[in-house]
Parts: sequence; structure tokens; C-alpha cells
Amino acid sequence: MELRKRAIVITGATGGMGQDLCRALAGEGARLAVCGGQKEKVALLQQNLEKEFQAEVYGDSVDVTKEEQVEKFLKEAYRRFGVLHVLINLAGLSIPGQIMDTDEEVYDKLMDVNVKGIFLMSKHFVTYTGEGAQVINMGSMAGRRVNANAPLYCMAKAAVNTMSQGMAMQLAERKIRVTTLNPGGVDTPFWGDRPVKREKLLQPQDITNMVLFVLETDPRVAIHSIDFESVQMV
Repeated sequence: MELRKRAIVITGATGGMGQDLCRALAGEGARLAVCGGQKEKVALLQQNLEKEFQAEVYGDSVDVTKEEQVEKFLKEAYRRFGVLHVLINLAGLSIPGQIMDTDEEVYDKLMDVNVKGIFLMSKHFVTYTGEGAQVINMGSMAGRRVNANAPLYCMAKAAVNTMSQGMAMQLAERKIRVTTLNPGGVDTPFWGDRPVKREKLLQPQDITNMVLFVLETDPRVAIHSIDFESVQMV
């Protein structure tokens, strides 16, 4: 896919992975519709992209678990850019803990952000796209290989993979490709104050490179999923 002037939607754009990816895509001349949970951070990201790359950017704060907000955001992106070509679902949330000690509200939040958010964005994105579009969903190696620290997060990311497979089958007739990326741990603020050996983690640039690889693959090729992690974690 030639990225110049392509309209690309990115959720979770203000996170560590999102910012690096936005800069790379803006540098390629893509037009970006970016969203995040905090209005000030979205505004700053938009300002920086416009200043550094003279990029066309539409940014807004969006709760991806609220259908009305999702639909409004994508409708406005379509109004500004016309047909939307790519959706990249980066928004995600991890809350570690023991299942038996986890409140129902925490469970709902994990599933809503990680799974429902992708469902809602994808559902409404297809209204504003056409043949040859791509959807890239952010899974995790945690969805492939369960760990005892955050089993509910692992469950949510496994659900992302399953949903993506179904989406790919349903959208194939429209020649819309759906890919799930399953990275290992990435060195971003995502971890908060949790103890982690950052020298063993992937870098945001690794995620960006994988996204670009998927976007630039010949339209004849459907990449269903890619599992990858730091060689130090293998």
C-alpha cells in the first residue's frame, strides 16, 4: 500500500507505541485520524505531528467503549478525509491480579477496552471504507501464552485473536484484510510501576516496523496474525 495521502485511523495513539507509529506514518505522508482517552494528550500529539511533518491530522478524545463516541469520531474522520483506508486498533489496558480477588468492575473494564473497543471501532470503520482496506488489531503474546500475573488480560487478548479471525472471514468478500499483531512485552509506560526487566523488552519501533510491513504487503496476501517478541524472552 502506498501510504501517502492514505487515511489511517489509530486508536490509543497517545501511548508509547501509538506515538512512534504516528510519527512514522506522518513521515510517509499519511493522513491521520488519531484518538486517545485524554483530550490534552491528543491535542499535543496532533500539534507535534502537524509541526514536524506538516501532516494532515484530525485528533479527538474518544472512549472506545462508547459506541456513540466511536461512531461520531469515524464519521468526522470520513467527512474530513473521505474514504478511510486503514484502522489500527492499539488501545488496550492491562490490570494484573488474582482472579479470585478481582472485582467485577475490573473484569468489565479489561474486556471493554481490549475487546469491545476493537469490536466497536471495526464495526463502524467498515461503513466508511472500501475494497482493499486493512484492519490491524493489537493482540499480545499474552493471548498465546497465559501467565499467572494477569490471566484476565491474557483472556482478553486471546479473544482479540479469535474475533479478528472471524472478522477476516466475514470481510474477505469485500477484500478487506484483517491482521492481528501479537507482540511480547514492549518498553512503554504501559507497565506503570510494575517491576519488569526493560532490557528484555521490545521497543516501540519494533511495533511500528511490523505495522509498516503489514501495510506494505501486496494486497494479494492476507496476513492473519504475527507472533513476535524479543529474542531475550524466547
